[in-house]
Amino acid sequence: MLDILVITAPLYLCILAGWAATRFGMFRRSDMDIIGGFVMNIALPALMFLSVAQRPLTEVANPTYLLAYAITSVVVLVAAYLWSRRMNRTPRAAAAFDALGAGGANSGFVGFPLLLVVMPSVAGVVFGMNVIVESLITVPLCFFWAERGEDATGLLRSIRRSVGSMLRMPVFISLLAGIVVAATGLRLPDVLVTSFDLLGRASTGAALFSVGGLLVGLSIRGNVRRLIAVTVAKLALMPAVAWASATGLALL
Repeated sequence: MLDILVITAPLYLCILAGWAATRFGMFRRSDMDIIGGFVMNIALPALMFLSVAQRPLTEVANPTYLLAYAITSVVVLVAAYLWSRRMNRTPRAAAAFDALGAGGANSGFVGFPLLLVVMPSVAGVVFGMNVIVESLITVPLCFFWAERGEDATGLLRSIRRSVGSMLRMPVFISLLAGIVVAATGLRLPDVLVTSFDLLGRASTGAALFSVGGLLVGLSIRGNVRRLIAVTVAKLALMPAVAWASATGLALL
C-alpha cells in the first residue's frame, strides 16, 4: 500500500496544485486550455517521437496490446451507453458522453503521466498505440451515438472525421516520424535528443496541473447517479475487462 501511495501521491499533489492555483486566482480556468495545448501539441509529441525513434521498430507496435485495448474499449463503451440509455433514461447525446467517460481512457492527461512514473521506458510507445485505438474506435463510436446515426454510413462518416483529425494531430505526426527514424536506423544528434527530452519532461507536471485547474467551477449537482455509474464503469468494469482481454489473448 505504501508503495502505491509513493507512486500516486505526487500525481494527486500536482492536480491539487493546479486546482489551488486556479481556485485562488493565480491562473484563470481558461489558462488551463493554453497549458493543455502545450502538452498535447508540443510536450507529448516531443516525448513520443523520442521514445519511438530510439527503440527497434519491432517494439513500437504490440498487436496483443492493440487488440486487448480495442476489445476493452468496445465492451465498456457499449455497456456504459446501454446502461445510461436504458437504466438512467439519459438522452442519446448525453449517454454517448457517459460512454466516453466510462470507456475512453484519459491517456494524455492522466494515463500517460502515471505510466511515465511507473514504466517510463514504454510510456511513449503505449501512448502512441492508445491514440490509434481511441481515434479509430472510441471517438468515432461515441460521435456516431451522439449524432444518432442508425446506418453504417453514419458510422463510416464518424470514422472518416476522426481519422482526418488524427492525421493532423501533432502526437500522431510525431509517432509516424518516430517510426520512420526507427525504421531507417538513423541516429539522432545529441542536441536534438536533449532538446526533445527537455520538452517531453514538461508534459507530466503540466498535464496534471491543467487537469486540476479544469476542476475548478465544476458541479455534480443533479448528475450524481450518472457520475457514480461512470466512475464504477471506469474504475471497476474497465480494468476487469482489460485484464480478461489481455489474459485471454496471451493464452491464444
